[in-house]
Amino acid sequence: MSSYQDIIETYRLTREQRKAERRERKKELYTLIPRLAEIDLEMSQIGAQISQSILKNPVQSEQLLLKLKRQLESLKSEKAVLLTDHNIPANYLEIQYACSKCKDTGFTEENARCTCFTQKLINKAYEMSGIEQQLEKQNFNHFKLDVFSTEILPKEQLTQRDNMKRNLSEAENFVREFPSGHNMLFYGASGLGKTYLCNCIAKSLIDKGYSVIYQTPFTIINIIEKKTFTEKDNPLIQLAYSQLFEVDLLIIDDLGTETANSFTISEFYNIINTRILNGKSTLISTNIKLSEIASFYNDRIDSRIKGHYELLKFFGPDIRWEH
Repeated sequence: MSSYQDIIETYRLTREQRKAERRERKKELYTLIPRLAEIDLEMSQIGAQISQSILKNPVQSEQLLLKLKRQLESLKSEKAVLLTDHNIPANYLEIQYACSKCKDTGFTEENARCTCFTQKLINKAYEMSGIEQQLEKQNFNHFKLDVFSTEILPKEQLTQRDNMKRNLSEAENFVREFPSGHNMLFYGASGLGKTYLCNCIAKSLIDKGYSVIYQTPFTIINIIEKKTFTEKDNPLIQLAYSQLFEVDLLIIDDLGTETANSFTISEFYNIINTRILNGKSTLISTNIKLSEIASFYNDRIDSRIKGHYELLKFFGPDIRWEH
């Protein structure tokens, strides 16, 4: 799979970049605090002396080791004090990995594929390469409640802002408690913040190291059809399909905008039901009214969603232009 090799190469380039960044930070600090360069040199020399002492003086090695380790601890303490005095984080001279779990190799210490590798494969399979840029703009840190109306609308108990505050709180709880097998349905008209809140959740969970598929029904149906009919032997398509069931969080944005038929309805039911049975979380946003889900799809999907999802309503004036 060329995509697989492409990702491996991306990891290699990332590691090289991170090492280069650390070298630059070292240069800056050594210029700012020359004593740090001396300490690092002394520490590396002690490391070599420890190895030599074991080989040259096996009888006295334990005593020598103890002395050298004390010197090493003293140097480490001096280094920590220097960094603190200059308001520099203790890990400033360490490699700042993009993924601490696999240290930017794509594989954990147990030689298992890291979740960040799975996410990169998902991004390629679903052509989600631009999602990172989008999520940098639409996340919990940038969420603004003041764009929502404070007017109580007819037939509603809350203002749009109070309702959004409640929905935001539920979304934050969803992330905090993840993975919990919890599912949510965001429903309401267009332009009310459903997709934005989906983005907030996706960003937070990807940052925490969970894998996320975030797609419209059109793209999911396209993957299903390729896997079933036209590209059965394409490993990337096979992975894209299997991850609909296995990914940590599946987000289906704008359910109901696709043309539903018996094949797609059956596939969507299979995905939704299997994920419920396996305790895998799913988040769905839709413009369809709750009363129309059964007629748009079928009673089985309607029952699964209403019985196993938290239903969060979005209402009020269109606020898309505010974002």
